[in-house]
Amino acid sequence: MTKADILSQIKKAEEDTRTMISEANEAKARNILEAKNQSRELINEAKNESATIADQEISQAKEKIKSEKEKMLKEGVAAAESIKSKANSNLAKATEYLVGQFERSIHA
Repeated sequence: MTKADILSQIKKAEEDTRTMISEANEAKARNILEAKNQSRELINEAKNESATIADQEISQAKEKIKSEKEKMLKEGVAAAESIKSKANSNLAKATEYLVGQFERSIHA
């Protein structure tokens, strides 16, 4: 082999190396871009999923609050009815007492 052949092979090897490095850099950039896109998609999916779960939990909490509210209202109405019933039964006694006191004050 002559010096010219050796130099030619060296130049070709250098050119091949530059091409391989350029292709590797392009592949690296594509892989990075693809990874970033995939991570964005995963983040968006996670956000959507967490929003769905949050909406479900909020809905369940609202239902529980509604149920507790209805229970408390029923208990309150029952307590009010009980107090009203006791007040009505005491009303007759109070009326009798007041009429008796009035009659005594008139006779005194």
